[in-house]
Amino acid sequence: MASEITYAEVKFKNESNSLRTYSESPAASREKPIHHLSKPGTLMLLFISLMILLLLLAITFLVAFITYFQKYSQVLEEKIAKKNIIPSELNCVKDVSMMEVWSCCPKDWKPFGSYCYLIPTDTSSASWNMSEEKCSDKGAHLVVIHSKEEQDFITGTLRRNAAYFIGLWDTGHGQWRWVDQTPYNESATFWHQNEPNNDDEKCVMINYRYNIGWGWNDIRCSDKQNSICQMKKIHL
Repeated sequence: MASEITYAEVKFKNESNSLRTYSESPAASREKPIHHLSKPGTLMLLFISLMILLLLLAITFLVAFITYFQKYSQVLEEKIAKKNIIPSELNCVKDVSMMEVWSCCPKDWKPFGSYCYLIPTDTSSASWNMSEEKCSDKGAHLVVIHSKEEQDFITGTLRRNAAYFIGLWDTGHGQWRWVDQTPYNESATFWHQNEPNNDDEKCVMINYRYNIGWGWNDIRCSDKQNSICQMKKIHL
């Protein structure tokens, strides 16, 4: 009787072990295919992402190239047009300091250094503000003088019996300023003796004094005088 019980127990244990092994084996078999199938999907996703990135880079490069080519073509056309056509309204000479470049001033303007100067030939006069506005309409400004050579060139073309506004004015309390915002250098000024002499006179003209010569004189901005316009040379 004891042997039958022992046999039953052994048999039960064997059956339980076999059941455990059977129950575990399907899970293992299911996990393995899932694990192996995930690799091709990941590689495909990486490949697609890489291709999209390369496509975006190619499109960006193409757009940049087209934009650059258009701008380069426009600049090239402008250069060719400028070299082949010299407008009749300009007086031009070849600039020896720059190859293949024309240095030009508008008709009736006088060249000196890097600038062109419009010296009035009539007796028309206007206030300082109106004179500056007239110069601005021509793409210029009232003359700015920074050297004795420039002053001598300008005064060599002026009438001694006339006075001319220049682009210098007092912003307040003797703070003189040029219209082109260049610094006011007291060591390069050409005031007549005892000038400037009046706080109410905020603008400056250049005039000739007998036995003294040309110089600067402060004057009321509302007074009417002739004027000299100045602009940078045009390069073609």
